[in-house]
Formats: sequence, C-alpha cells, structure tokens
Amino acid sequence: MNRSWIRRYINAKGLGVESGEWEWWYADTHLQDGWFRQVPFFYITEGDGPKTGLIDLNIAKDGKKLCDLHKRIGNLPSEIVVAKDRCDLQYRKNYFRSINGLSKYHIFVDPDEMEGFGFDVVIKRNTPSHRPGSGRWDMEGRHFSWFVAVPGGQLTGEVTANGTKTKVEGNAHHDHNWGNVPMETILDNWLWGRADVGGLSIVSASVRFRQDCGGREVPLLFVVRENEVLVDVSDNQLVCLEGVKIAQPDTGKPTSSDCIYLVKSTGDNFAQVRFDGQQKVIASFPYPTTSQEWETRYTRYAGMVTINITDGDKRVYVSDHGSLEVMDFFGRKKV
Repeated sequence: MNRSWIRRYINAKGLGVESGEWEWWYADTHLQDGWFRQVPFFYITEGDGPKTGLIDLNIAKDGKKLCDLHKRIGNLPSEIVVAKDRCDLQYRKNYFRSINGLSKYHIFVDPDEMEGFGFDVVIKRNTPSHRPGSGRWDMEGRHFSWFVAVPGGQLTGEVTANGTKTKVEGNAHHDHNWGNVPMETILDNWLWGRADVGGLSIVSASVRFRQDCGGREVPLLFVVRENEVLVDVSDNQLVCLEGVKIAQPDTGKPTSSDCIYLVKSTGDNFAQVRFDGQQKVIASFPYPTTSQEWETRYTRYAGMVTINITDGDKRVYVSDHGSLEVMDFFGRKKV
C-alpha cells in the first residue's frame, strides 16, 4: 500500500462515534506583527447523547489575549460532516480541509458564529509529516494516537478580530489526535510545544500517564529543517525538565510555564530546546471531561523558544517566538 496514501488516511477520521471517543484536528500559527492564533475542530461522544462538534478559537497579539472562545457548533451527522478518507471537516459554514493531500489545507472559521472573530487561511507544508514516537499509546485496549501532518508550514490569509479583517502571513503547524476513551481516564497531564525558529520547525511533548495506568512519562522532540531531520527522539532518549511555575489563572494551582528538553548523547554532541512561557498566559479554560471529581484545565503561553544543538563541528543556537501549552486532567476538584 502506498505510504503517502496511508499517511493521508491517518489524517482522516480515525474513529467511529461510540461513547467516549474523541478526535481533533488542530492548527497553530505564529504570524507577522505579533499575532498568535490556534484553532482545533473536534468532536466528542458523551454517553448515549448526540455526537457533538466543537470549535475552539484563541487569538492573541503581542502576548495579549484578544479572544478565547469555545463553541458547540452542532451534532453529527445533521450539522457536521467528517470525511473518512482525508482531512475534510464541515461544521455548518466552518471547515478544515485538505486541498492537496498532506501538503496544503484551507481553514475557515465564520466570524458570525464566533462573536466577530474568525479567519480564512491556507497552510502549505514545508517539512515532512511526522508520527511522534510510536504514534499510538495503548493501555489494555484504551488508547490515543497522534499524527503531525504539518510540523512546519507557511500560512497566508485573513484574520478577523472584532469584525475587522487583517491580511496575515506567517508559520503554521497542524496535527491530528484521536482516542477511544476520554483522555482523563488514562492521562494525568501533558506539556506540548511548537515553534519555527531560525528556519527550524520544532515539535515537543511530555505526556504523563495516570498512576493507575503505570505512571509513565513519554517525552518527545522533533526538530527539522525543510527535509533534513536534525532531532527525532522519544522515551529514554531524552528528558523533559520543568522550570518556573505560576498560579494557573483560574484555579491558582502551580502550573509549569517553562520547560527544557535535554537529549542524551555521547561525547561533545548534544541538543536542548527550552520553551519559556514568560508567564504570558493567552488561553485558559476548562476542557470537557467525564470525571465527576476533577476539572480538566488547559493553559497556553506565548513565549520564547531557544534551541541549542552541537553535532561535531556544527552548532545551531537560535531563539524566536513559540507556543507552550499545559493540559492538566486534575486541574481542580469539582465543588
């Protein structure tokens, strides 16, 4: 079977609509003039109720939040259509679709449905697609999967903020996640980051499992320059160390705003990537959860990313803007 077809299929709808299943298609962009923007289209299935589609939209400029919206758009299949053979999602007037396999995407979010905020953009991939680590983590039949269709790409289009349209261009990232059980039933928390720094595209994560699921931590780091992979490591090939913690804006719980990935190597060769959130929170909200006891809390920072790689006589040391997020499945006890 053709490998490119397999990867395109991986970026299509990965599950059915059974209770507990979830899936999202996510895009993160850093644009000129200090714009940050991220949007996931996702659906969740809760009990025997309708299969609900949601869109999150977070727009910030110069480290200041402009919008942080979370909208239930409609139900499958009456108002939402998700293709099974490619990335193609239609949520009423909103869509997230491939227009050339894994290489090009068109995303439209209707400002009329998002309180005057939206965008109409095209993303073109300029690095190879990537499956982090195994791409799938399974706990006795309970699993989630992750595929990075666009580790690094270019974006052009328009952003709408408070009804005003602005033409934008910049760099972009797109990935796809899915699982057959609610994430909070197997995960404790995760750190995730991405950036385009000095011509390098960076994707990182540290995924932490619940103690009753083994308590394992899975760190991952991928660094690529166009088609040249500089770093692709996971599990015991690296460590993720957390640094400065701040009070989560809504719960007060100490939450990481800083982390560094250190790659294990021999001799004088090494690689390290630091995500410094600079305590600039641009998104903070509760994520849907099935837990009767705990709230899930998402925190996002607009920060600086510094990469330092030494490989023989070659050295890379650059910094630029990047994103750091924390998903905490034990964010706060429910009242």
